[in-house]
Amino acid sequence: MWINTPKSNAGRLCVIGGTGQVGQSLMSLLGSCENWEVVFYVESHEQACRLECSFQDHLAQNWKISFDRTSIANSHTVLFIAGTKTAAQGSKNDLFADNKKIIDRYLELMRGKNIILVTNPCTRLGWYVESTIDAFTIGVGVQNDYNRLSYQKPDIDYIFGAHNIQEQVFYDVREECVFDGFSNAQLYRYHRETQDKYVSAQLFDLLREELSQDEYFKWWKMQRYHSIANLSSYSCARAIVQTLDYIGGARAAKIHGEVRVRLASGDSVFVGVPICNDQLYCTSRSLESFLKAKDEYFEKYRLA
Repeated sequence: MWINTPKSNAGRLCVIGGTGQVGQSLMSLLGSCENWEVVFYVESHEQACRLECSFQDHLAQNWKISFDRTSIANSHTVLFIAGTKTAAQGSKNDLFADNKKIIDRYLELMRGKNIILVTNPCTRLGWYVESTIDAFTIGVGVQNDYNRLSYQKPDIDYIFGAHNIQEQVFYDVREECVFDGFSNAQLYRYHRETQDKYVSAQLFDLLREELSQDEYFKWWKMQRYHSIANLSSYSCARAIVQTLDYIGGARAAKIHGEVRVRLASGDSVFVGVPICNDQLYCTSRSLESFLKAKDEYFEKYRLA
């Protein structure tokens, strides 16, 4: 089994996007990444104004803003945050179509680079990018989910799947599956409807009781409300910095990433896996068993 790994050069980072909620949450954390030369690519003076004011608020002295697309071409690593935000009741297919159009404008400029993909649906978009150009593509969504999940459930050792709870499986340190997200569609629907009902009626005592239930998907319920009630995306920003550290050479720490994996059969798939020292953190058998059991996942994210 083989896992795609970062390109060797990593020092120059070009950020596409950054004025939204994730980008603003990222600013203070990105300032600690001292080994990166950072430039933000923009296409409007409005974006430039917002970023420059944000630089001041975060006391960031050394970042640059560029209107020149060569800033993308000259970078080693591209952090892609631009795109339409996930809507509470929106279609994932529509979101994919909208954000694919945005990514398509930059694909050729990103060829041969490390691409950190944040824009949703990041696993599906990562699959598209990895299918289309020669690059090291890594989605941060599963690491973001793991950050939240491990906060609530420290016994979880790793995740397989996509940045979508309905396409994830959780494992403990014994490599035993403790939660299968593929088989709970009706349960998620119930909790979505219950949460929306309580919020609409301002029944926050009942909402708090609902959010406090001890379940493996408690993090998902809390994140769903957080995303509409609050204005921060720290967990996602943290996942981005963890990925930057990984690409920058910190390979000994466990990290999740949606990456290209080539199986013993020769088939390749774009899948969120735990990585350590550029190898699969868990056993190959565990991942092979997951993909064999979840044939719908394998067919959806299969790579040529």
